[in-house]
Amino acid sequence: MADPLTLAVAAAAAGKAVELTGQPVKDGIVAITRKVRERFRGRPADEEALQGAIADADDAERVARLTEALRRAFAEAPEFADDLWSAVRYAMDQDPDFRAHVENRLRQVRTATATSGDGVTNIVSAPAEKVFQMRDVNGGIHFH
Repeated sequence: MADPLTLAVAAAAAGKAVELTGQPVKDGIVAITRKVRERFRGRPADEEALQGAIADADDAERVARLTEALRRAFAEAPEFADDLWSAVRYAMDQDPDFRAHVENRLRQVRTATATSGDGVTNIVSAPAEKVFQMRDVNGGIHFH
């Protein structure tokens, strides 16, 4: 499942958000997209993932590829994630339409994740020290 940051960046990079926002936020979204392009430069698969999401932001497979590329980039450079998250938060704070767009995309992903397959799906939306996910447990369980 995509987290709010990757969805917001994907929405911003795909240009849908630019249609929704005022000029100051448009400038911020352009800056977010530029930062992602710079980070992906020289990485053909990641560049292709970004271009695919820009071409069709409603294609779940394309957005999923961009999400994975962003996750790798965030793991490699946590400061990159922090920088983008600051820009995204600013854009969401400044423009209720952009916030609604990102939150709507997040709801869609959560719904799709929660309803696919017959597995157990846990969605943790807040910091947690320990999370256990189990299925088909036979016998007793003890946590200390």
